[in-house]
Amino acid sequence: MTNGHAHDDAQAQAQADAQAAAVSRLEEAIHDLTRAIERDPDDASAYYQRGVAYGQMAAPLEALRDFNHVVRLRPESAEAYYNRGMAHTSLHQPLQAIDDYTKAIELDPTLRDAYNNRAASYIELRRADEALPDLARALEIDPESASAYALRAMAQALLGDDAQCKEDTRRAVALGFEANALEYLVLRARQQRAPDRGV
Repeated sequence: MTNGHAHDDAQAQAQADAQAAAVSRLEEAIHDLTRAIERDPDDASAYYQRGVAYGQMAAPLEALRDFNHVVRLRPESAEAYYNRGMAHTSLHQPLQAIDDYTKAIELDPTLRDAYNNRAASYIELRRADEALPDLARALEIDPESASAYALRAMAQALLGDDAQCKEDTRRAVALGFEANALEYLVLRARQQRAPDRGV
């Protein structure tokens, strides 16, 4: 028993050490990129990389500021709009996120995650019927997308189509989506269902 606890403690410590090292690397990268931006305030690549790093540090406001610069400097970059959309998503700004994912899709119609994330924003706004075409397109691009099936299960739960919700849940889990997490998300979607959709 003691050995088991010691193993768990060592594993937890190793994970904590790895996390601390990752944070330290990100902080160092942000410092270096900030210096690069100071040298060249029009360095779109440095803003982009720093925005990604801020996103990984769970600092969406800082990430948003950097992606604003990238969009200004590289308005043709689908990835810039996509990443700015993710920052808006993290800040619980679904309408702004939808605008950015839409622009990313216009610039790159094959960007599967932009369809998934725009659908998730529609679901957050309880506009599930608008999410379904995006999820259909995401599954055309990648028929093995567990997240697309999971999102579609949530959308179907909101819309009251329990049979399709059950089938999409089964597919999402079979493709690797965590079953308990999806069960919770679907249950929450059912609770948010409009009264005229039934209970």
